[in-house]
Amino acid sequence: MTDFFISRPVMLGFLGGLTAQAIKVLSFLLIEKRINFRRFVETDGAPNMHSAAFAALSVGVAQLAGVGSLEFAVTACFTALVTVDMWNVKRAASRQAEVVDLLLSRLRPQGPVPARRPLSYSVIDVMTGTVLGVALGLLL
Repeated sequence: MTDFFISRPVMLGFLGGLTAQAIKVLSFLLIEKRINFRRFVETDGAPNMHSAAFAALSVGVAQLAGVGSLEFAVTACFTALVTVDMWNVKRAASRQAEVVDLLLSRLRPQGPVPARRPLSYSVIDVMTGTVLGVALGLLL
């Protein structure tokens, strides 16, 4: 069981997600001139943590088992599924939040509706996470 946790692909996946979250904290620090540790656990923004982690995992499996292996095929398909779902599911949730805000503004026209932060990932957020994961997998 301990071999699983110290295997190269698993460690690369973990480092991919952790690096993506650290970049979010550092970018917030550079832009806002203050540190926000909540960015470590927030899942929105660039680079996308999920796509970085799964891309790094896929690169690790490719290096360990080979690109022609069944393990890589399964991992690559899973990575593609996660990457596409991260974009589509969050986008749908963001649209639903917009509809709820619209309904609340119509039901309570006199009071202000609290502004929600957008939930969706852009293609750039997801792709930068994927590129980060692949780069980490190749460099480490």
